[in-house]
Amino acid sequence: MATDKLGLDFTASLPETVQAFNEAMDDYMLFSGEPVGKLLTIAEIDPDFAMGYCLTGCLRLFGGVSSVHPRINLELRAAKARRSRVTLREQAHIDAFEMAAGGELCAAGQMWDAILTEFPHDMMAAKCAHEAYYLVGETVRMRQSVQNILPAWDDSIPYYGFLLGMGAFGLEEAGDYRKAEDMGRRAVEIEPHDCWAVHAVAHVLQMEERFDEGIDWLESTNRNWDGATWLRGHLWWHQCLPLIENGKIDRVIQIFDDHISDCDQDMVTRLNDCTSLLWRLELKGIDVEDRWDRLVDMWSVDIIDHAFAVAGAHLAMTLVSAGGEKKLGRFLESQHAYIEGENNTNSEIIETIGRDLCLGLIAYRRAEYDKAASLMAPVKDQIYRIGGSNAQRNLFQLTLQAAVEKVAH
Repeated sequence: MATDKLGLDFTASLPETVQAFNEAMDDYMLFSGEPVGKLLTIAEIDPDFAMGYCLTGCLRLFGGVSSVHPRINLELRAAKARRSRVTLREQAHIDAFEMAAGGELCAAGQMWDAILTEFPHDMMAAKCAHEAYYLVGETVRMRQSVQNILPAWDDSIPYYGFLLGMGAFGLEEAGDYRKAEDMGRRAVEIEPHDCWAVHAVAHVLQMEERFDEGIDWLESTNRNWDGATWLRGHLWWHQCLPLIENGKIDRVIQIFDDHISDCDQDMVTRLNDCTSLLWRLELKGIDVEDRWDRLVDMWSVDIIDHAFAVAGAHLAMTLVSAGGEKKLGRFLESQHAYIEGENNTNSEIIETIGRDLCLGLIAYRRAEYDKAASLMAPVKDQIYRIGGSNAQRNLFQLTLQAAVEKVAH
């Protein structure tokens, strides 16, 4: 038996497992380092470390890896093989991971919340619930998940500042901008490297159209988050949104080339940012030259994956913009097969919302504006269910609005 930095017991056979788990959780909070690598290195030699496989699998899922990916299946099987000899808390984590891997992220989030009722300091459960709700647009649950456990925390407990950052984002997505900004700024005061808290405040400033403040906020905190490998591109994306509004297009292009497009094919959330920014620029009438070409190559490995509807929408935008008609056809065929072959909440969201959204975006890029509007308008009030943030999903509203305007003229 081992004890993590929050005082929670977990099953392990080797003394070095504790350090590996704590370091991986630190990386997870900071969106930096290689938490998956650290966990797998120790899990492969510690026969009792079920939590290593459990967290690794969850990190892959939250990063946009499809639940049908062989690594997810391997890690789930490895965690379940150890289930009978770990604590009840760890068993509950394994069960929640299995639920998430089955395409039921909201249900998985509720299972992590159930863990928190007994273990409110379980930051792994809190973070996993937060991410699960975020990825399926469960804004109210995301906000409440943190609010329920905050009374049990204070600044003497490790990760307290990070919990405030998560709370701030949940409040922002629920539209409580004043509380969100106050909590986010407090989180950054406690932990300047908390890029998720920086992100929450950036969201508030964007949603309230405080564009100059948003630019200043990200510039003033940049030195603390630019090392966050897994989130820095998204924060640069946030920097670009107010710059676009202020007409600083040359600066936006420079940021895209230097800080956003420098990702690889495994960073699905970063690829979303690349696609979103290029599409936004084109909505403004900006020529993005050949930037779609490199992007389509990085997205290509995800054509038959359908991890989340929001990623599918961005993939469709990329393929149609780059002229990848054969790949686009394969994607749509694969999407249809996924809908027909799966029976879970994720497939239901893709069937009822994601597919028409993809087809509408494709029609818009082909200048079929009436078709685009007729496909996107009926699902616009349900688009929140595809996951992502209000700021990210705003792109689809902007596209629908553009389509309607073009039809009218």
